[in-house]
Amino acid sequence: MRTKRTLSIAGVSAVALAVLVPGSASAAPVLAELPALPGSSVAGAAGINDSGVAAGWSRAGGTSHAVRWSADGKVTDLGTAAGDTRSEATAINNAGTIVGLSSNSKGKRAVSWAADGRVTVLDSLAETMYCQADAINATGEITGYCSASDSSYYGRPVRWSADGKVTELATLAGGTSGRALTIADDGTVAGWSNAQDHATHATRWSADGTVAELRYLPSGYFAEAMDIAADGTIVGRVQRSIGSSYGVSATRWKADGVVTDLGGFPLTDKPSSEARAAGPDNTAVGMSKDTEGRYTAVRWNSDGSLTDLGRAAGAGPGTITFATSVNVHGVIVGRSGAVAVRWKP
Repeated sequence: MRTKRTLSIAGVSAVALAVLVPGSASAAPVLAELPALPGSSVAGAAGINDSGVAAGWSRAGGTSHAVRWSADGKVTDLGTAAGDTRSEATAINNAGTIVGLSSNSKGKRAVSWAADGRVTVLDSLAETMYCQADAINATGEITGYCSASDSSYYGRPVRWSADGKVTELATLAGGTSGRALTIADDGTVAGWSNAQDHATHATRWSADGTVAELRYLPSGYFAEAMDIAADGTIVGRVQRSIGSSYGVSATRWKADGVVTDLGGFPLTDKPSSEARAAGPDNTAVGMSKDTEGRYTAVRWNSDGSLTDLGRAAGAGPGTITFATSVNVHGVIVGRSGAVAVRWKP
């Protein structure tokens, strides 16, 4: 039996449960497919900036390459760092700097691509061979993880300065691993860390590196923070016990410590939803299992309702669709099966 701790943010210990309105009070954005690289039909979008430029990956010559899509949808192959065979972009800021990973059979390196396409390898922690950049803010600070093995679960949370210098972030008391999945413009970082109880906790690091646990939802025992809004609101997911089974709940942590279950589509079996990105006006995007039993991309609206964002044309019954990022204009990107997609209001 796992010991579950529920330390609050800034001493606040409130829990709120959302009352989800099935369907939506807001119209679904219009879906468009983003092109893969020539010769391929497989791609996925991971980030979008406020100019509508998106970043992600596409299959290329039997492997995957990081790509950029312009606001009008033109795809560009960003290539890899010297000596590598594979790359993937995970995030982009408003200056057009893209971050992600570049790898070969010997390891994985965190990298950044400048707006002109120049690639820079970021520093690694000592004795690690696997690093990945997951997020970048307006000032060029980057977060992610470095690991001695090809597993993010055993990695250590890190932050890179704009010049590529790496700093390890502290884990929660008794913890040995973590991952810094997002960084706000003020330097606040969020992600996850394990702790003395061996459980995975959603975690926030202040700009000075001070680490704090974000509260579980009731009966929670695994949590990840995935994105931070401009007002300090954090979104992610919490896995928790439900009777003799379990479920995963899309979750919002307000800056004052209140934690809310954002809910998902009504289901007859265990719930499954996650919020991957915080949007404007207290919205969020991610995915939820729907009434047909498959995962679909969703937007949580500011009024608490849920919008099904739809799927790419031809998506079969088993297709998983999810939203990964949203900009200040409400433009969303993600993936529907093997297709990179963008949703516009």
